[in-house]
Amino acid sequence: MKFQQIIQFVFDYKRSISLLLVLAVLIGSVQTLRHITVDNSLGIWFLEDNADYKEYLAFQDEQGSDEVVIVMIPTDDPIAKVHIDQLKQLHAKTDDLPYVKTTFSLANAKYPIYSNRKIYYRNIYQDNRNRESITSLLEDLPALSNQLISADQRFTFFYLQLIPADKIEKRSEIIAHIRHLIETTVDNSHISGAPVLGEAFNKTIYDESIFFAGLSIFVIMGLLLFLLPHWHYIPIALISIIVPVTITFGLMTSMGYSLNLISMLIPTILMIYSVSDFIHIANIFHHHRKEQPNQTNAEQVKIALQKSLKPCFYTTLTTITGYLALVLSPLPAFKIMGLFTFIGLLIAFCMVYVISAIGFTFLDNRSMNADVRKINIAEITRRVNGWTTHHTSTVLGIGVLVFIFGTISLFSIEVSTNSLDLLGKGAVKDDLELIEETLEGSIRLQLNISNTDQASLLSRDVLLKLKRFQKTLDENPMIAHPISIVDFQTFLEDRMSSLSKFNSVNFETIFANNKQPSNPFFSLMGQDLSYVAMNINIKELPTRALKPLLRSIQTDFKAHFPEEAYQLKIHGFSPIFAKISTFILQTQFRSFGAAFFISFCILFYFIGQFKMSLLALIPNLLPLFSAFIVMYLLGIHLEAANAMLAPIMLGVAMDDTIHLINKFKHYKNKNVSTTESIDKALEYTGGALFSTTISLVCGFLIVGLSGVASVSTFGCLCAFTILAALLADVCFLPALLKWFK
Repeated sequence: MKFQQIIQFVFDYKRSISLLLVLAVLIGSVQTLRHITVDNSLGIWFLEDNADYKEYLAFQDEQGSDEVVIVMIPTDDPIAKVHIDQLKQLHAKTDDLPYVKTTFSLANAKYPIYSNRKIYYRNIYQDNRNRESITSLLEDLPALSNQLISADQRFTFFYLQLIPADKIEKRSEIIAHIRHLIETTVDNSHISGAPVLGEAFNKTIYDESIFFAGLSIFVIMGLLLFLLPHWHYIPIALISIIVPVTITFGLMTSMGYSLNLISMLIPTILMIYSVSDFIHIANIFHHHRKEQPNQTNAEQVKIALQKSLKPCFYTTLTTITGYLALVLSPLPAFKIMGLFTFIGLLIAFCMVYVISAIGFTFLDNRSMNADVRKINIAEITRRVNGWTTHHTSTVLGIGVLVFIFGTISLFSIEVSTNSLDLLGKGAVKDDLELIEETLEGSIRLQLNISNTDQASLLSRDVLLKLKRFQKTLDENPMIAHPISIVDFQTFLEDRMSSLSKFNSVNFETIFANNKQPSNPFFSLMGQDLSYVAMNINIKELPTRALKPLLRSIQTDFKAHFPEEAYQLKIHGFSPIFAKISTFILQTQFRSFGAAFFISFCILFYFIGQFKMSLLALIPNLLPLFSAFIVMYLLGIHLEAANAMLAPIMLGVAMDDTIHLINKFKHYKNKNVSTTESIDKALEYTGGALFSTTISLVCGFLIVGLSGVASVSTFGCLCAFTILAALLADVCFLPALLKWFK
């Protein structure tokens, strides 16, 4: 009765409530447009107190940012004066920018000279130096020249090392400004590097969020024409979609939260779930008004909404369970996704009843006597129901095989995140591929070598070990252009006979007394000489390839440096990126465990019988195991986006189960046999089950259209899993109940 009193309140004040909803939509829209930002920085994937993340931030602050913009500039002659002048113009425009730490190119690259027991640095290129001399210097410093000029002499490279920005909005402005400076100075350049890729990814997220929202509304309108009992319900359905989405996003952006790879899916998810609830409510209302044509419109609305409340309430509970489980994740990206999808679904559940109560009062009974559904879902349901009744053993056998092969597949799926899959197609990705092909790498790693006995790291013995270690790395096909202090040692030894191969010269003293720094783009040793460093280049790699590479570097290090006396620290974005997949997987296992436990508790409370609750839970696991099989067969890796598939889809799969079990209990309570009860339940709910599944599948297929491979894969997997959930509920669950009676 309390629920019907609430509905009566909505009737009495429907004009005021409608006005409030309009204001809420306007405020939410304005707040979203004013405050929406995108943040897909590394921080959203790690806790602030995570040791690895803190170590990475310390490296960024103390030893130099690895956020490097790479500019590849075409040239006919890399050491021609006209080209060097062009590079100098770039230096003049960028060197003094407040967000640039240092710049590096052939125009300011230096080489060392030894004089009076000190090392000085001179520019490789000087206007008064002849071509042969410049060429000779570059040939004697191959590790350096390989990073300045391409092997075919058709390109030179200009680098900008940025100071880490504390706010994502600043980074967007920085990249736009840098791109403008470069494009107004040189022609046909190719720009890449971590900051450029990050900004391109953020723009992709923003653009695709708008694309998904617009396309979702368009597709949903088309679906509603076929899935709703009458087209008169469509305006009410659209309002039920728009209101919760705008309110949720207005709240999210007002609180300062940004879009990211995960949260960009919130609008589409809220839309398709709102549609699902409305389809169930509209179908129940349409059935009821046909069965009770003599009731007043108000009575029809109250009773129909009352009938739909219990199953829709529990399906909403199971759905939000999957997202609420994400809130338990320690990762900010999943927390934001889980929190605001949870809030949005609660708002959507409340709004769909309020808006339906108001909207249904405006519908004309006489114009809606006949159904106009274009798909004969009732006939499809009867056929499926008849097949499962006659082939119960076959259906159960197929289900068992899915569980067996799904379990095998789960333990065979590789955990790996590919950073290139997070980037949409376009000029930025093309530039990255061209630069990596030419430069043999776009990511820089810094290898810091220290010792435990406080002995000199610049002794002849240590430098010899370092030289051999560097040679080993240089032979690794996945590593390009390693550079360290031994390159300058070799250069000086070859050119300065007075050093006598450093037999009588204390190299540590030379550098300790050196007051003229070289270009700081390469960190070759600590200021206190507590470590020596080597810089290497690698390509953008998936974590499945990155982890073995990092292990091989450690193995090669131990082969040249005694483990008990020396240690190696690998700094940069890649080492911490390599840990993302494992870290995400660990947190998502916890989220799935929480979702599983809470979902079963809800199911048990709803059904009231442990055995039937257990039987009802089994079909909801079947779609997940089906997804595992597909992932294994298609070689889909478990990574950042699809890691949340299991907890979310578990909640989604239970929706149809609860609607079906609700009607099954209704008939069982009338002493109808198990077989007849499940048959009648399927006939009654079949239309809504098929309709909501079609809308959910189409909604997630929209996500599957994403230009970001990772997001596209997640959308397609969700669509498949939802379809598998329908088959499990209309085939496997009835067969299971009939078998166990």
